[in-house]
Amino acid sequence: MILKKTIKNSPESIVSLALTSETLTGRSGFLLAKAAQRVRDTYDEHLKTLNMNARHAGILTILEEKGSLAQNELGKCAYIDRTTIVALIDDLEKLGLVERQEHPTDRRSHVIYMTAKGKELMPQIGKKAKEVEKEYLGPLTASEQKSLIQLLRKLVFHHYSMPKETR
Repeated sequence: MILKKTIKNSPESIVSLALTSETLTGRSGFLLAKAAQRVRDTYDEHLKTLNMNARHAGILTILEEKGSLAQNELGKCAYIDRTTIVALIDDLEKLGLVERQEHPTDRRSHVIYMTAKGKELMPQIGKKAKEVEKEYLGPLTASEQKSLIQLLRKLVFHHYSMPKETR
């Protein structure tokens, strides 16, 4: 019923999504996945001019906020598995935005530092992030945007703080 109201006078893309399945478009998992996919694609598009993507920007943002981190800790902060974090750091290192150094107490680990070039890029990344947020969340009021962020934080913090066995 809600979808029929949504479809009327809507762009073709909304009609297409709504016709997918009333059941699916009533499920939080489907909607969250589609929302995440669209915002990530939009962010990636905005970051192309900087030769990076949303995951690269996320890693740099964590380093800016927390300072240098062991590679495995950086992966945990970003909720990225070990193999993927290695590839992303390789990309950022090739761009001259980060550098790896041996961990001072653990020979098997590396510490990731943001370079001066990486630090210089952060204002541009922040600007692009704000542009994407504004574009993506534009259909919502300021109050709805704030509520959405609060609800998503609550869900993420709750589910990522649970032991893997109980998820």
